[in-house]
Amino acid sequence: MTLYSQEKWKIDVQLIGHEKNPLLIIDNFCNTPNALTDQACSGEPFIAQASDFYPGLRKQVDGNYPAQSLNAITSLVREVFSIDASRAVQQSLCAFSLTTTPPEKLRPIQSVPHIDTHDPSHFAMVHYLCPNSYGGTSFYRHRSTGHESITQERLTNYFKILKQEVMEEQQTRFNYINGDTHLFERIAQVPVAFNRAVIYRSNQLHSGDISAQLGLSENPKQGRLTVNSFFSFIE
Repeated sequence: MTLYSQEKWKIDVQLIGHEKNPLLIIDNFCNTPNALTDQACSGEPFIAQASDFYPGLRKQVDGNYPAQSLNAITSLVREVFSIDASRAVQQSLCAFSLTTTPPEKLRPIQSVPHIDTHDPSHFAMVHYLCPNSYGGTSFYRHRSTGHESITQERLTNYFKILKQEVMEEQQTRFNYINGDTHLFERIAQVPVAFNRAVIYRSNQLHSGDISAQLGLSENPKQGRLTVNSFFSFIE
C-alpha cells in the first residue's frame, strides 16, 4: 500500500527569524495516520532512553513507514533546503514519541530550547498523531547571542554562555518552555494538527510546546503522540 499521496499534501514553506532558516510544513501527510496510532498502541512498550534528552518515552516504528516517509519527502526537502542532488540521504531514527516527563523532573537542559546536532546537513521531522489541543513546535532566538541556529563554529561559546545564564537563574524547579522568556525569544510556532508533519534543520533552536496541564499520558491514544524522524544528507 502506498502510504503517501502527494497530490493531497498541503505544503507551506516559511523562512523564519533573522537567519531566514526554511521551515517545511506538510498537512495530510500520511494516507493511514490511524493505522500508525494503532501500531503505537500495540506490540512492544514505549521505553525511556537513558542517553536521550527527550522528556518521555519512545519506541521504533515498524513496517513501511520509515522508508516510505523518507522517500516521499526527499525530493521536496532537497528543493526547499537547497540540498545538492549528489548527496545521499540516510535515516538515523524513526520512532514513536510520547512526552511524559512531569515538569518537576525535568533536567535544566530540558527546560530551554535545544538542537539535535550542530550539523546543517542533518534534519528532523515531527509527524503529529495527537489531538489538536496539544502544543506543536516552536523555534527560538537566543537573546544574548542572537543565534537561531547553532553551527560548529558557534557551539562551544553558545553552550558556555547558556550554562552560565541557566546557573544564574538559581532555579530549583524547571518547566517546559512555551513562549518568550528572558533568555529566549520565540520566532515561529507550528501548531499541532493531526497528520501534520514539520521538517527543519536539526541545528535550529527549537522545543515542543508542552503543557503539563493538558496531561502527560503514557497512553498513545490520549497523550502527545508524534513520530520523530532524523535523517542526513551525506557526501
